[in-house]
Amino acid sequence: MGSDITMHLYDQASHGADYFRVYVTRQGYDPETEPLTWGDLELVRETGSYAPAEDITFDISAPGRTGHHVVFTIWKASHMDQNYYICSDVNFT
Repeated sequence: MGSDITMHLYDQASHGADYFRVYVTRQGYDPETEPLTWGDLELVRETGSYAPAEDITFDISAPGRTGHHVVFTIWKASHMDQNYYICSDVNFT
């Protein structure tokens, strides 16, 4: 995939969100040999709030990256103080 990504989240329960924070590993990090730490991640997008809906989309950009990376997303649900964590392996071209 390229460095510009559209995140598409399917929220069957329609939680909504106070925010999403999307982090991508820095160039040079090797997910096959290194444990993931906060120091390996760079915040590339923080959204505002989203009303309850089943389909949520937003764009992110992670320029300067090639190869194997990790995308780590924090989803702060807008009810009952719940957080969700999404970890994705991606290959940037």
